[in-house]
Amino acid sequence: MRPIAEGLFLLRRNALAWILAGFVAFPGYVTSFGDRTGLLSLVGTFLLFGALIAAGWFGWQRPALFGVAAAVVCFVISTAFVLFSFAQQGAGLGTFGSSELVGQVISGLYLAALGLLGGWYGGYLRRRQTQLGAGQAAQRRRR
Repeated sequence: MRPIAEGLFLLRRNALAWILAGFVAFPGYVTSFGDRTGLLSLVGTFLLFGALIAAGWFGWQRPALFGVAAAVVCFVISTAFVLFSFAQQGAGLGTFGSSELVGQVISGLYLAALGLLGGWYGGYLRRRQTQLGAGQAAQRRRR
């Protein structure tokens, strides 16, 4: 239970890193499903993945965890947005069948995997920059 408690402590301590990244990733996630050849879809994909990388950058203690947390925030917002828009048109929860539920689960798993990858990469970039910065500082001291 210790790793879970540590992860929750880190998420609570640096909540702005993953919550803000999740809110920034939401418009990118929504626009990435548009016309696959369009510029808006490309920009949306970059925004989505950039926000997940930023979550890993700022959550450098456990970057993959912060990336997944940001992806979950993005998924919850997008699911609520879809349900709200359908509810405004008169659709209830009984309207959705099992295929829509399976589609949402697959979409959530996809987004969580993307968050894991993006967060890990953001943490890698931060660690790599720190290593390069320390090496350059050591070279300057030797001169």
